[in-house]
Amino acid sequence: MRTETFTDRFTVAAAPDRVHAHLADPTNHVGLSPLIVAVRDIESSTDADGHPVLRYVAVERFKIVGPLRYDNILHVRQTETDPGRRLVMQVRSPARVSVRFVMETEPDGTGSAVTVTVSLTMPTLLRSYVVRTARRVQMFRARTLAERMSG
Repeated sequence: MRTETFTDRFTVAAAPDRVHAHLADPTNHVGLSPLIVAVRDIESSTDADGHPVLRYVAVERFKIVGPLRYDNILHVRQTETDPGRRLVMQVRSPARVSVRFVMETEPDGTGSAVTVTVSLTMPTLLRSYVVRTARRVQMFRARTLAERMSG
C-alpha cells in the first residue's frame, strides 16, 4: 500500500459560511467532481464529540470506451469537525483505495480561501492513476466551486 498527500489552496468570491454550507451538502458534490454522478442514502448522526456526521454513498462514473461505463461505489463519512469552517471526509472505494479530504474555509478579503488536503492510500500498482485522477478532480473542484459561488 502507498500513501500520498497533497494540499491546494484557492480563493472563492463568496462568504465563508456560504462556501462551507455548499461543501457540507453532499448533494452539491454531484458535478463538483467531474466523476460524481449521484449521491444517495444520506444518514445523519453525531460522533462521540458531538460533531455532525453524515454517511452516504456517492457514485463515481468512469468512461471506459465509447458507451461503456463503470460505476464505482464510494462510501463516505463526512464529519464537520469545526462547524462552519472544517469538514473531514473519509472515502472508501473498491480496489482498496481510500481518500481523506480535509476542507477548510476561512475569510480572505471579500471572499473565502479554501484549503483542501487530500490523503490517498492505494495499492502501489494503482498509484500513478489514482494520484493523477485525484489531482485532476481537485483542479476541477476549485474551478467549479468558484463558478458556482460567483453567481
